[in-house]
Amino acid sequence: MIEARMAKTAKMIMDTVLEVKPGEKICIVTDTERPPSITKVLAVAAEFAEAESVIVTMAPTGMSGVEPPTVVAAAMYAADIIINQTSHSMTFTNAQRAAIAKGARVCNIRNVNEDMMIRGGVTADYRQVKELSEKLAEIISRGELVHITTPEGTDVRLSIKGRQGHVLAGYATKPGQFSGLPDGEAACAPLEGTAEGIIVNPYLIEDIDVIKDPLRIEIKNGLVTNVEGGREAKKLQEILEKYGEPARNIAEFAFGTNPACRLTGRSREDKKKLGTCHIAIGDSMSLGGAVESPMHADIMLLNPTISIDGRLLVENGCLVNL
Repeated sequence: MIEARMAKTAKMIMDTVLEVKPGEKICIVTDTERPPSITKVLAVAAEFAEAESVIVTMAPTGMSGVEPPTVVAAAMYAADIIINQTSHSMTFTNAQRAAIAKGARVCNIRNVNEDMMIRGGVTADYRQVKELSEKLAEIISRGELVHITTPEGTDVRLSIKGRQGHVLAGYATKPGQFSGLPDGEAACAPLEGTAEGIIVNPYLIEDIDVIKDPLRIEIKNGLVTNVEGGREAKKLQEILEKYGEPARNIAEFAFGTNPACRLTGRSREDKKKLGTCHIAIGDSMSLGGAVESPMHADIMLLNPTISIDGRLLVENGCLVNL
């Protein structure tokens, strides 16, 4: 029964998210930790769409933004369409950027499980999600200064002057577009060297976990300069030491725009939830930034208050003034 319900979502990916045309070449990239049942329904849906599909299975990369093996990158480059059914995101990799530059379309369903294929964010009205995301992306594109606070004590300012707002809202129908499911995001790469402030007790850090121990992240001149706290802080510090100074870059600011998303403990769905926001560290090039890093990790905030150029847009997790 669950496969039949997942098949409905797989069909939506082919028909609506990607608008697959007969004869197009689809590369389904998965890894050994992902549910084979999802891989199967994707392959069957691609067959019904009369596409030419291949499944490429690799070991998990261990971290979002880490490059896949060269054989996988070659398969991605050869495809018209890429479906990333992996454990970690490849959005901020050179492998995906090369495929995008060639005109590939990408649907990112990394770390999606069977439940997420049939419930929550995937069930949203994506026309409404797109409309809201476009409004916020336009405000980002016109804006200069973002100010973010949370009840836990987060207080961050960053410049977005001259940076384009990007819409990630469940559609990748034109050459060079990328999106995913569940989706719903208006995002940009902040201007390098401008972020200042502190992040205190965020909800979740991608590829680490939901934050349970106290955590404080200090930001100066656009870089993470100090991390203090418990177990999750130790993991974050290990990542920063492993990947070097580019990993400390404040790489992204994004609004969540999907009202159907739930808090699941998985960043794929959680960070898209309407009324949340996230700040990322590491690679920023896929959103028009200038820093290349071997990793990218989102730091998700609940109940934020967000203003751009003094205009209040989100207050304690609720949209205002749109």
